[in-house]
This record gives sequence, C-alpha cells and structure tokens, in this order.
Amino acid sequence: MFLKFADWFVYGILGLSAKTSFGEALHFFIYDVLKILFLLFTIIAVIAYLRSYIDNEKLKNFIEKQPKFLAHLFASIFGAITPFCSCSSIPIFIGFTEAGVPFGVSMSFLITSPMINEIAILVLAGIIGWKITAIYIATGIAVGTFGGALMEKFDWGKYLQDYLLKSKTKTENSSCCCCSYSCTDEQENKKQTTKGIFVDALVYAKDLFKKIWLFVLLGVGVGAFLHGYVPQEFFIKYMGGNNLFAVPLAVLAGIPLYADATTIIPIAQVLIDKGAAVGTVLVFMMAIVALSLPEMIIISRVMKKELIIRFVIFMFIVFTLVGYFYNLVL
Repeated sequence: MFLKFADWFVYGILGLSAKTSFGEALHFFIYDVLKILFLLFTIIAVIAYLRSYIDNEKLKNFIEKQPKFLAHLFASIFGAITPFCSCSSIPIFIGFTEAGVPFGVSMSFLITSPMINEIAILVLAGIIGWKITAIYIATGIAVGTFGGALMEKFDWGKYLQDYLLKSKTKTENSSCCCCSYSCTDEQENKKQTTKGIFVDALVYAKDLFKKIWLFVLLGVGVGAFLHGYVPQEFFIKYMGGNNLFAVPLAVLAGIPLYADATTIIPIAQVLIDKGAAVGTVLVFMMAIVALSLPEMIIISRVMKKELIIRFVIFMFIVFTLVGYFYNLVL
C-alpha cells in the first residue's frame, strides 16, 4: 500500500524518474516515512494494550528466583525469540522496569530484541547459511547477556527517566502484609474494561508519537540522502576486508539509518556479494537495528541523555570488537 502510494506520487504525480538520485531518494523517503510512522503508532498501541494483560508480578518473581547470570541470559533469549523491533521493544522494557525487574535484566532484553527475530533468522540463513547465522544469533544473545550485566554493575539504572525510577521504587516498597484491605481487592477495583485499556493504549501511543515523529522524519531523511546520493561503491570501499577501520566506520554508518533486521538483510546480501567483509556487514546490521537515530529518539522516552550517551558508546565499542572477531573467524 505504502509502496504503491510512493510509486504513484513520485513517479506518477511528480513525474520523477527512478533512475535519478533525487527521484530515488524522495521515493525512499516517502515510502519509509509512511511505513515507519504507521508501524510505529500501530505497534506501540498494540504492545501497550497487550502489556496490560501481562502478569508482571509472576514474571518478576520468576526472574528474581534465577541466579543473576541466568536472569540476564533468559531475558536476552526472550528478546531473541520475540518478533519485536526497537519501537515495540521499548514499551515492554518499560513494563519490565515498572514491574520491578532489575535494570540490567531489562537491558539484556532491550539490547537483543531488535537484533534477532525468527523471520530475520530464516532470511539470513537463506542468504549466508546456517553456520554464520548461528554465530550471529549466539553473538547477539551474548552481547545482550553481558551488556545488561555490565550496565547493571556500572549502576547506569540511575539514569532512567524519573517516572520509571519512581514507579520502580513504588513497586519495590509496596506491601500487602499490614493492610486489612487486600491488594487483590484493590487491583480488582482498578481493573479496567477492555474498552478502557484500548483507549489508554491509543492515548499512550499518541503521546509518544507526538514527541518523536519529527525526529523520525529527520532520521529517515538522512537515510534517504545516503540511499539516493551515496553510491553503493562508497560503502563497499570503506567496508572491505582490507580496510582496518572498516568495522568502526560500518557501525557509525549504521547509526543514521533505520530498518528492522528483516529489512536490512537484503541490503547486507548486496554488500557481501560486492565484496564487503561479512563481519563488517553483520555489525553494520547490528548498528542499524540497535543504535539507529530513530531508536535513540524513541529510547529518550525512558532514558536520560547521560544513559543514552553511555549506552551508545558502550554498544559502539562492543559492536566494533564483535566485528573484528567476525572478520577473524568467518
């Protein structure tokens, strides 16, 4: 639907050619803006609605019973098997935090979730084979597991937005032991109707949408410029295996772009076919889906700038090391 509209508007109404840089860039911009904004609003609303039915207390209790390492590992695996992009992972991250799940464990989920999903795994395996795909999955889970653990050790949770810290404190301090009026009764009284939950989800999605739509346009605009005006040979030149700085440059190049793992895989295939190093392309994918400018804008809803800066620097270093590791073993 969005592709047909972009075709009709750019090539039909405006009469631009798909062979020109401007026509290609404008088509990319219109198509991606419509698709991303629609998916952004829809997915956030759906996740916000479904989140109200998740028993956060049971989830929290299960995680708290696990040893620290296993808790991070389970959260990372959960992120890998759930079909969420960054815009839908963040509402779940908020739900975990509000339920009192430790910050680092929630981060393990948030790091892994956009990088890996079952559809992307199948597509990636069909392009580069199951061996490399298995290494990619294992690395993604490891990055989430150890990344969340280290962020918790560094006590970066204090840089969450104030409303999340207050919500977490309230959850941790709440107790029913000395109340004659049970928490179960209180929860039942506060339980909303299905219609009320749906309305709340729409309001939540609308409020978040209003804060980020302009920045999404800017992020997609940068991606459209690179798509239309920067020759593919440019990326291949600087992402080749002979370039010592190819890996960090690939991570940096992925930050202004926005796509989910499934969308970026065909581009990755072209880069690999043209001679780019496999490891460099894989961390390029990781940067796009986990460190993109639109995601950082969305994530500012839950993180203060101090945490966002630390998060970006930390993930840049990790992805760079992973990229060099890939290029050595693949």
